[in-house]
Amino acid sequence: MLVGALLALVLAGPVLGHAALVSSDPDDKAVLDTPPTKITLTFSEGVVGKSSFKLLGPAGDTIATGGPAAAGDDTMTLDGLTLSPGAYTIEWTSVAEDGDIERGTLTFTVSEPTPPPATATPAPSQASAAPAVSPSPAPSPTPAPSPSADTTAASSSGTDVILPIVAALVLVGGIGAYVLRRNRAA
Repeated sequence: MLVGALLALVLAGPVLGHAALVSSDPDDKAVLDTPPTKITLTFSEGVVGKSSFKLLGPAGDTIATGGPAAAGDDTMTLDGLTLSPGAYTIEWTSVAEDGDIERGTLTFTVSEPTPPPATATPAPSQASAAPAVSPSPAPSPTPAPSPSADTTAASSSGTDVILPIVAALVLVGGIGAYVLRRNRAA
């Protein structure tokens, strides 16, 4: 009987499977200096049917869609991308061979490229023998005082509002109890 139960579990294993996301390239929540040209999603088992994903741009519009190359593949890809800086979202749907559907969302950001440092252009040489006059250094500006970042007076917390309300309720409750006792005694 024990062997029969184990055999039933082994045979039912593939039927109970889900095509869960195992990895992605780019990774979820990645910040990339260089935009990816290809997106790959890898699943725990082959995907079939309407398995696909869509890439949403920074404005929320669909840029492109990807999917498995063939039914039963455990990867879905999207190739030939040219992305600009911004935040992107991947919304995916996987359908396993047993019909189980999994859905999920990934995000990644392409950062703005850092501009290269400015290179100094060499000044043309002077052919005359006249002495060169060098400009005197400009006085450095005096730093202006900046406003303080202390905003404690302007901010309020929940206790600033709740504390007076609780105190008022305790006071009203105490007066009510006093009045009730007095009325019962009379």
